[in-house]
Amino acid sequence: MQNLLNKNNIKIAGGTFGLERETLRVTAEGKMSSTLHPFSESVQIVKDFCENQSEINTGVHNSAKNAISELFSLGQRLETKLKGSGEYLWLYSNPPKLEGDDDIPVAKYSGDLHEKHSYRLYLAEKYGKRKMTLSGIHVNYSLSEKLLQSDFTCSMFSDYSEYKNAEYLRVAQGLTEYGWIINLLLSASPICDGSYFSDERRGETIITKYASLRCGEEGYWNQFIPKLRYGSVTDYAQSIQDYIDNGALAGVGELYYPIRLKPKGANRLNNLVRLGVNHIELRNVDINPFSSAGLDERDLRFVELLILWVYAEYRGCLSENDQTKAVQNFKNAALLDIDNNTIVSDKNEVDSVRVSGLRVLEKMHSFFSKCLLEDAEEIIAFQRSKLTNKETRYAEMIIKAFAGEYMSKMLDIIKNHHPYVNNTY
Repeated sequence: MQNLLNKNNIKIAGGTFGLERETLRVTAEGKMSSTLHPFSESVQIVKDFCENQSEINTGVHNSAKNAISELFSLGQRLETKLKGSGEYLWLYSNPPKLEGDDDIPVAKYSGDLHEKHSYRLYLAEKYGKRKMTLSGIHVNYSLSEKLLQSDFTCSMFSDYSEYKNAEYLRVAQGLTEYGWIINLLLSASPICDGSYFSDERRGETIITKYASLRCGEEGYWNQFIPKLRYGSVTDYAQSIQDYIDNGALAGVGELYYPIRLKPKGANRLNNLVRLGVNHIELRNVDINPFSSAGLDERDLRFVELLILWVYAEYRGCLSENDQTKAVQNFKNAALLDIDNNTIVSDKNEVDSVRVSGLRVLEKMHSFFSKCLLEDAEEIIAFQRSKLTNKETRYAEMIIKAFAGEYMSKMLDIIKNHHPYVNNTY
């Protein structure tokens, strides 16, 4: 199968974005909010695991710039609503100081939605309430229909829907193989309050061994490594259903995997099989406290470049062993020390996380320079600088800014210096 992404059609390569950002609500003192979710009528600002964890959902946008602009606007709308109650948004992936599990009230639902409450109680029992407070950003991306249609005409497929599903399955495998580089470059949560780990360490600022706690070994993962099948959408859905049937998962939503394929509408496996793949979801992006919307436009654009590079170049087929290796790569890339931890490549070569990241960026640069994509060189150079200049890596910037005074300094930002407060973007 040959893909035609090149300098002649790169202009039709841009797909569409939808963003989801989880955010905790806190009091002026930095305590977890005890009030009910304030946007019960909204479909774009909803509650997530706990009653004081809001989720902001953008619409679908045809550019990174527009998606982030709406993410900021929705966050500002929520912040404005909170002002009268003396609450703020905790703009960081790790939670503030926790007084105990009672600080994390499971989200309340009633009537026909009561099963959502029961499901969250199940998650709390299985994974612990504190882990469920780890918040991040999910990037949903749909490949360009124009690009897919263009390549379909040159393919061996006679049915476009079948072709489209096959392409998404291939890209999902490529992102499982290479998506660890997102952890490496976008991780932004190395510090937390000691109360996350134990009550005895409450009030202590801890620098963990992770650049991203939620993406690392102790973060958001299932209690087993899923082995997914990519032969067809039906195979993919059934491989998840098998885990549901044997009790390992309560439902498809409990698949805590960094790369997931989604249908249009409700995330149900029968919808995925019936309707086909609509978009790919990347779940391994931290909230960036230095960015006005929690996500830098250049980073989101990099995620798109990674997807397009995989679309054009990836020809692998993930075995079960490959998937085990890939999960470990994701976890290693979320570590703070990128020189003494390793990535195992698709050729089973072992190099440090830093060297492996630079190698992938060089491959991407070589590819996009041939496509003559205007901003690709700038975006990739921005990411490369995080690996060549330690001070520009987000995790290092956060350690420098918040070490020793995590709670007080983060509170100062969200109350006095964040663009939400100053009404600027």
